[in-house]
Amino acid sequence: MKRVQFGRYGGPEEMSFADYTLPPLAPQRVRVRVKAAALNPLDWKVRRGDMKLVSGWKFPQGMGSDFAGVVEQIGAQVSGFQVGDEVFGTTEISRQGAFAEVIDANAKLVVRKPASLSFSEAACLPIPATTAWAAILGIADAGPGSRIFIHGCSGAVGSCAVQLALAHGAQVSGACGAASLAAVKAAGVNPALTYSDKASFAAEGLYDAVFDTLGTLTLDDGLKLLKPKGRFIDINPTPGRVLRGLVSGRYRMTFSTSGYKNLEDIARLSAEGTLHGCIGLEAPFADALSVIKAAEQGHRRLGRIVLLM
Repeated sequence: MKRVQFGRYGGPEEMSFADYTLPPLAPQRVRVRVKAAALNPLDWKVRRGDMKLVSGWKFPQGMGSDFAGVVEQIGAQVSGFQVGDEVFGTTEISRQGAFAEVIDANAKLVVRKPASLSFSEAACLPIPATTAWAAILGIADAGPGSRIFIHGCSGAVGSCAVQLALAHGAQVSGACGAASLAAVKAAGVNPALTYSDKASFAAEGLYDAVFDTLGTLTLDDGLKLLKPKGRFIDINPTPGRVLRGLVSGRYRMTFSTSGYKNLEDIARLSAEGTLHGCIGLEAPFADALSVIKAAEQGHRRLGRIVLLM
């Protein structure tokens, strides 16, 4: 079988296609024939060594986290799945490997794919949707009457956050790039502003929560947008932001792992048409190395990049 892997931490030049053999299936895991896998910045952050305290020093390591496919084998302690089930899910940081023909995944991070979703659509959901869920429904507690500002509302996480907040009755404002302005307005963001419109972010009032999906809104600027009991939600913490934020008392960090338990809810909302990912590009698995390198170097597009196996 083939997968994208790396033999040491480093840049895109460390990636390669390689043959691999999976070990015997562990009792708590399911073996999935991958049909589609979506790129996340996390994927190359792991390869660069940014997460080495978690990903460790055993090589080679596979790349890729979010995937959708068909169950081929079920671990002895796993229930709720059958061979042939169409599923989607994600991997632990310590065991990436979704850019592959077959993957062994933790059964707790896998759910059945709604029949209404394509494999590509399903692969777009796990990390963005779980991250948004943890922020918008976990910390912001979005509901009728709440006002939420999403910085980076057109990205994968931001667009999921918009959908979840609106579905729960919140009023959503946000900022994005100029090229995405029409799309986010159509999605229900009001007012929708560009990043250069910073002076107007709070023109219509302060917010119950500010969700910075990019890590580019300064903490001081974000705190100025909040009501007295509002929360600044960060998914790109740095030591400086954390220290400054803790002093403020209104700073909260969250990660996709906090929303993993809600994968079933995400699948349900997707089946209902309430939540969906946006596909920007579908590329053949054979082009994985060049596609990953281009995305890592900033050649992005509106919507997620999906590898088709």
